[in-house]
Amino acid sequence: MKKHSTNFILLLFCLCRIVIVNAQSSDPCNERGKHFYIKTVFAGIPGGEINIHEHLDDSLYFSDDCANKTVQIVSFHLALKCNGNVLKYFENKNGNHLTDEMKEAVVELLPGCTLTFDGIKSRTLKKDTRKNNYDEFDFGMLKFTLVQ
Repeated sequence: MKKHSTNFILLLFCLCRIVIVNAQSSDPCNERGKHFYIKTVFAGIPGGEINIHEHLDDSLYFSDDCANKTVQIVSFHLALKCNGNVLKYFENKNGNHLTDEMKEAVVELLPGCTLTFDGIKSRTLKKDTRKNNYDEFDFGMLKFTLVQ
């Protein structure tokens, strides 16, 4: 009986190991040569209408989970416009969140005004060992119209 339980435990261990190895290798983010469509979003919204009061503490990130595991947004500009006129223009050089100064200005805007994120820059989380630096990428812009 003891020999059967030892064999069973050994078999169970081998099966668990196979399942773990297969789970690790099935991660689509690790597939070599696979291309992903990456779009910048704010609070998960790719542009359009937004009630900014519900999203003041949200951030810019990517629509693709694999991209978020390998690349981070490191800086951006924010233009606040009403009736086509730029009221304020900000720069966040250290991250993907609205700064306190940006939040204060945004909450004063009226419905119909726009927020435009541009100059969005990102950087890989891991250093390229061959070049001894991080890869950096520029992304387009995101435009939102404020609603109540």
